[in-house]
Amino acid sequence: MLVSGLATQTPFTTSTAACTTGTAAGPSVTALRESLLAAGQRVFTAPAQAGPGTVTSATGLGAATDCPPPLPADVTLDTTADLAIGGERLAAFITYLRDEYGITSVDLVGHSMGGLYSRAAITDGRAGQVAVTSLTTLSTPWTGTYPADYAEGELPLSVCGDEPTCLQVLPDYKTKLSDVEGPTGAANVIGTADLQGPDGWNVAQGDDLNGIPVTLIGGDYLTLAGGNPAVWPNDGIVSEASAMARGISGAPLGVRACLVRPDLHTIDLAAGAGLPWTSAVTWDPEVMTAVVAAVDGAAAATTAATSSGC
Repeated sequence: MLVSGLATQTPFTTSTAACTTGTAAGPSVTALRESLLAAGQRVFTAPAQAGPGTVTSATGLGAATDCPPPLPADVTLDTTADLAIGGERLAAFITYLRDEYGITSVDLVGHSMGGLYSRAAITDGRAGQVAVTSLTTLSTPWTGTYPADYAEGELPLSVCGDEPTCLQVLPDYKTKLSDVEGPTGAANVIGTADLQGPDGWNVAQGDDLNGIPVTLIGGDYLTLAGGNPAVWPNDGIVSEASAMARGISGAPLGVRACLVRPDLHTIDLAAGAGLPWTSAVTWDPEVMTAVVAAVDGAAAATTAATSSGC
């Protein structure tokens, strides 16, 4: 099951039903979907809307239209909502897959905040009847993201040095996401203090991932010599350290494998840098190979997972 991230739109798709104009499942997860289908996996994309309601298409770069009929709002992820609401909606979608498609186990693959929404759904749905056999995250801000820290006044713009992408992303994040969503919106609940504090989200999750093998994937395309290690290197949104869950608070993760690629966070950032879509973490062929390996080997990996980081 594929889960997209902050402020994204992803139409509901199945292995046999997808959007027929543009990308098959929107910009965040289409390449992942195609790779997993080619490997013989059964694939669903979680419906996700930037705001409450249902989703019928994806707009912008990688737009998708003529998609399968939308699912109800109560099983559609609001990608501007906080982690608790996101987890509740995603857990409800997993239950929908059980009831409508007979799904009894699921491998979760989350991009960006989709990885945190996936973890929240695992916690919310522990008493359910669908087993989570693995979690794979792509550029997920496990320990927070520096644009949120900047928006919250915890980091100065000077952390960017003279790197142009950083100098553009941080103010854009604040004015287009943080200020618009308000203090309880998704963009404002993923700062370092929110996730890593003594009473933060990671501690509150307890041992929710116990027995679930986790694969961590991140990007390090952007670097700054001597830069703050909480920020650099990064993929334009999430630092390598956060994507690799280094120093995460709370119970340790059962990390099975990790991969760092010279990638950017989204195809929009890749296009803005004059690079092909394959320079984005969700379209990189080597990332696709790693995701397929994580899902294919999930059943055997459960008991092999360790508490070591990457």
